Amino acid sequence: MPNVSVDVVGESTKEQWSTTFRSSKSFIIVVVSVAIFADVFIYGMVIPLIPAILKDRLHLPDDQLQTWMAILLATFGGALLVSSPVVGYFADKGSSRKGPFLVGLIAVAGATIMFWLARSPTMMIVARILQGVAEAAMWTIGNALVVDTMKKDQLGVAMGYVSMSMNIGTMAGPALGGILVDRAGYDSVFMVALGLIGIDVVLRYLMIEPKTKPHVKVLEGETEPLLNTSSVDYQTHDSVQQPQSDIDNSPQSSSRIPPIFRLAMSGQLLVLLIASIADAAIWTTFETVFPVFVIQKFHWGSSEIGMCFLVLTLPSIISPIVGLIIDRYGPRIVSVTTFSSLIPIFILFQFVTDDSLQSRILFVALLIAAGFSFSAVLLPLIVEISEPIERKEKESPGIFGAKGANAQAYALHGMAWASGQLLGPIIAGTLAQTAGWGVMNIVMAVISGSTALMLACTSEKIRGMISIPRSSKDQDVESRGEMV
Repeated sequence: MPNVSVDVVGESTKEQWSTTFRSSKSFIIVVVSVAIFADVFIYGMVIPLIPAILKDRLHLPDDQLQTWMAILLATFGGALLVSSPVVGYFADKGSSRKGPFLVGLIAVAGATIMFWLARSPTMMIVARILQGVAEAAMWTIGNALVVDTMKKDQLGVAMGYVSMSMNIGTMAGPALGGILVDRAGYDSVFMVALGLIGIDVVLRYLMIEPKTKPHVKVLEGETEPLLNTSSVDYQTHDSVQQPQSDIDNSPQSSSRIPPIFRLAMSGQLLVLLIASIADAAIWTTFETVFPVFVIQKFHWGSSEIGMCFLVLTLPSIISPIVGLIIDRYGPRIVSVTTFSSLIPIFILFQFVTDDSLQSRILFVALLIAAGFSFSAVLLPLIVEISEPIERKEKESPGIFGAKGANAQAYALHGMAWASGQLLGPIIAGTLAQTAGWGVMNIVMAVISGSTALMLACTSEKIRGMISIPRSSKDQDVESRGEMV
């Protein structure tokens, strides 16, 4: 009997430790990071292969390559745009976020297999649609899980690690895809992708959502209730303190207006969504135009294209540092600075006009500079998205229901990003073909500058920093009144 008792206690301890670890902040961040990494890694592996697939396997003429590159990238953006609100709604309204998360994983696997077997443009379009659905699930639910789990003052660093995993996947995907297809053949690319999906499956199965066993966290130790506030800061605080009947009967909860529409009416969130559209449009300019540009101008192949994306995304390893800066100084200052830094980069890109060594050196140097800017553009936007939700919850407790609206907020961000991915290839591809390389870069510089100006003008903190030094005491009071 004593041995049986010891065994039972030992098994109970192991089970409790397993539950604690699988629902811990660190493990959830690892799972979300791996999920987003796998999705963008597989997405990125295909980018340098698309021109070769279109030309060598589908036998399309050279003058149609740019058009089909734009079509395939825009298809992805359209699928992401349509599927994001659907995924966000079911993630917030369902009993678990795991279901939509697994749907995204199935979509990734399906897209990978279809790209592997593609023998027609139609199959490639369907594969890109599946990739868009997968991206919606990964990004929307993954970010919502991080917000559910972390405290507000830890969110920048946590999102920094998630953003770093996304950027590393974006970096490693095209680079490894180009190298593998040149060295080991076409099939090797998709074998690696399916192996990564297998690892992703295991991690998602092991993960326990932060709200699935809240009672276990309370009993685990003296510090756990404090840690547990990280998952209630944004959406469970009111539901824990109030009886469910009170929430259900509140005026806000009885409203039939879906949370996603309430969020869309937030001025702060609207500005962030517009900035996200611009960010995605600028990024897809690199994906759409630059591979074809280096093929035609420098006569580079898949390996060289992959290395270009490696250079572009390598600076993303600083994302956790950017997260620390965001937690200390606020996300808006970082957003304005990074969008502004893209202006001179695009202006200088127009001077890459020939196949000379000087042009190649300038091109690579500008890619590195753009990489540092891109490593800090997206992160402050996704961190700031949680602020309107928190503010509305404080003003009207229960307005978004017991589970909050984090997934739907990031679904709106996904829709904005998708809109940019839909518009970016069309704008950049059309400009590159009709107006030329130089004009396209000038337009991207204007978009970057306009976005930075919009973010600065709608930030009370930045407006205050600008007005206070050149104002007297009375003018300062007046300017503060105007901001209100």
